Amino acid sequence: MRHARDVLEQILQALPARARVELRRQVASLDSAYLKRTLPDPFARHRQWRSDLWWRRRLAYGQEGG
Repeated sequence: MRHARDVLEQILQALPARARVELRRQVASLDSAYLKRTLPDPFARHRQWRSDLWWRRRLAYGQEGG
């Protein structure tokens, strides 16, 4: 999940404004579902190279980022 979300974020940043808004709306619903199915990782700052990205600070199925 984390790698796929990283790629989506790179794409979002590279798109023109109109396309970015459209795709971000769709990604937001997926993000919402992921947030509901995961838990915060209290140790993410210590183990993640990009702990500033919210999806890298989640635990799913007992693993980092699911």
